[in-house]
Amino acid sequence: MKLLFVNPYFKNKVYAPTLGLGFLATYIKNHVDCEVEIIEPVKERLDRHHLLEKIKNINYLGLTCYTESRFQCFDFAEQAKKINPNCKIIVGGPHATALDVEILKHYSFIDIVVRREGEEVLLKILKNYPLDQINGITWRKDNEVVQNYDQVLEENLDLFYLDYSFIYPEIYKWKDNEIPYKFQRLKNLPIIASRGCPFRCAFCAASRQWAGIWRGVSPDKLFEEIKFLVNRYEIRYFRFYDALFIGDEAQIFKFCDLLEQYGLDIKFRIDIRVGTSRAVLKRLREVGCEVVGFGIESGSDKVLQIINKRITRKQIEETIDICRSLNFWMIGFFMISLPEETPEDFDKTVELFDSFDVFNLQFFKIHPNTAFYEELKKRGEINDEIWFDKNYEEEIYYSRELFKSAKFSRRATEIMIKRFYIRHNLKNPTLVIKRFGLANGLFVLTSSLVQWLLLKNKISAKFLELMKGYKY
Repeated sequence: MKLLFVNPYFKNKVYAPTLGLGFLATYIKNHVDCEVEIIEPVKERLDRHHLLEKIKNINYLGLTCYTESRFQCFDFAEQAKKINPNCKIIVGGPHATALDVEILKHYSFIDIVVRREGEEVLLKILKNYPLDQINGITWRKDNEVVQNYDQVLEENLDLFYLDYSFIYPEIYKWKDNEIPYKFQRLKNLPIIASRGCPFRCAFCAASRQWAGIWRGVSPDKLFEEIKFLVNRYEIRYFRFYDALFIGDEAQIFKFCDLLEQYGLDIKFRIDIRVGTSRAVLKRLREVGCEVVGFGIESGSDKVLQIINKRITRKQIEETIDICRSLNFWMIGFFMISLPEETPEDFDKTVELFDSFDVFNLQFFKIHPNTAFYEELKKRGEINDEIWFDKNYEEEIYYSRELFKSAKFSRRATEIMIKRFYIRHNLKNPTLVIKRFGLANGLFVLTSSLVQWLLLKNKISAKFLELMKGYKY
């Protein structure tokens, strides 16, 4: 029996591998006699033609589907079914979880959608359990779409882990490019230590994706995994890709104690939530946590309340002060064109940019299975068909061009976003050198100066808008 996992994304650069496929592959390999392989086309420089050749001789094809790559996923699934009609095509991931019934109604070549957590569900499929007895799937019976009950999520996350041998050949040179250059020079590795998030931000689907539950790997298991990766691959820097790394403070303190007790010399980055206690942050700093990122989204209390972020401007400033006093490298995540956000609200967000060593500003994109998406549907501004209409881009921006309630134009705003990045570089040359190294840092500063001058007039701004590859 042969099972192939693919992240069906064929464009641009992939900044991090799809770790979820690694967890699935590891679990299947450990529990059933099956030949399992993972392919990340961009990382492995495989085009569709060569990838489809591999599909001719497999029994199962597992695809992960994100909103931003949904058309690539569906197009590839259709091609795969034509190449190998007997292959069972199984789709999972956040977008598939959100639109499971609609996906099967639109695409006859997809056989099964796995909702939420995939390990145990996929194992039952491979063991030929009757499909009507497998919770957590949506499938087709006699041309009718059937949505089974949700699965009960596994409480003990220690049962799931990632065998990096599935993906390490493709990512051994992977780097976290938002951190100081001295840490980029170490051997880097992405890692996940938890699943889920109990918070219910209106723009995010994570809580609904994971039934509002947070689960973490035990401190002992996490420590043993990190120790193994340090010894096996000589890793010295880890980036945790958890939606909520600090879900249980007691577990964090124990994990830190283990790192200290055994003298494991690593550096790592986590994403924290505004309001995290100084005691936890101080302890993490003592055992090698050098970098913290946090999702702020907006500097306006009005907008924060509308998006149900459950934080305040005062708490944001307090957390920044704590992290600065502990000498963390800080990365701030922001969005523009949030629901009911005005230019005056965004001005309050801009005030926070200079508090961070690196900031990331994104134009707000809509995703299914979020509270804000449901609100737009009620107002008649959107419906589920938008996700299947190729007249729209894969990314649906909440912009004036598409939504009457939005207050920001995408094209004009993207030029403004470039201005903020360039300005931040020019105001903070020391940070640029620290992040990119001397040679690359000087190049970034020179490039930023040239682009700043180009942006001074409308013709140059128009030209700059067409430039490609500006990613700092």
